[in-house]
Amino acid sequence: MNIRLTVLCENSVERVSPVGLLGEHGFGCHLQTEQGNYLFDTGGGQTILSNSDKLQIDLQQLRGVIFSHGHLDHTGGLQQVLSRTGRVPVYAHPDLFQARHSSNGNQLRAIGIPWHKEQLEELGADFRLDKAPQELAPGIILSGEIPRLNLFETGDPNLVTMTEDGKTVTDELADDMSLFIDSPKGLIILLGCAHAGVLNIIERARKVTGQEKIYMLLGGTHLKFSTKEQLNATLNRLEELNIAKIGVSHCTGLQQAQQLAVRFGERFFNATVGKEITV
Repeated sequence: MNIRLTVLCENSVERVSPVGLLGEHGFGCHLQTEQGNYLFDTGGGQTILSNSDKLQIDLQQLRGVIFSHGHLDHTGGLQQVLSRTGRVPVYAHPDLFQARHSSNGNQLRAIGIPWHKEQLEELGADFRLDKAPQELAPGIILSGEIPRLNLFETGDPNLVTMTEDGKTVTDELADDMSLFIDSPKGLIILLGCAHAGVLNIIERARKVTGQEKIYMLLGGTHLKFSTKEQLNATLNRLEELNIAKIGVSHCTGLQQAQQLAVRFGERFFNATVGKEITV
């Protein structure tokens, strides 16, 4: 199966051509396969259409939109995408529309999906919400809910949600999901933010797909917010797995990305806007 991945939304831009590509805080990646084309996350809504046009990515040809989780910087562009696609399946976890906030002292900032479900359905979103793994096409599997097996892969305490009685509690982000893609060179794991933990996601991928060999890890790893123990354990395990390509973006953190670059050398790359990977 021929596969092409193109990063459409990300914090930074390294590519110089075509001129005019834009960065924004968030992530979105286009997946082109013989089974059809998919969009994995939509960024925050500031750059998805502009960058798609400049990179000659036709969003009208999408077979589906996939969400890694319900944060604004991954879902905010859905309304714009639907203006191109019309009716299209949207795959996500049932908690997609849960109210999400970022806490800074006593300040709460809403960071959940900015649209109501009914609004998006009127624009053509056909939601396929499920906690279980979903095979979108042969060799393309949405992870479903990720079991949290590694105790050191903890969540970000600054991300919170509300209980029914109005109390603020840490958001466990149970809806964090990843995409597993079978390729001739091994498994590709496409991450949104990896709130569930990179190592937990890898173990889920191997269990769900039955594949041992991981060819590429691509996307946000959320290591910027990790403890030293988590970062070291992640680096060591990635080295043990002998992953051929590690492309990081968005919420990885500059210092953490530098450590990955030093450890993995030519196997490492920055997955910035316009980055294309063909397998």
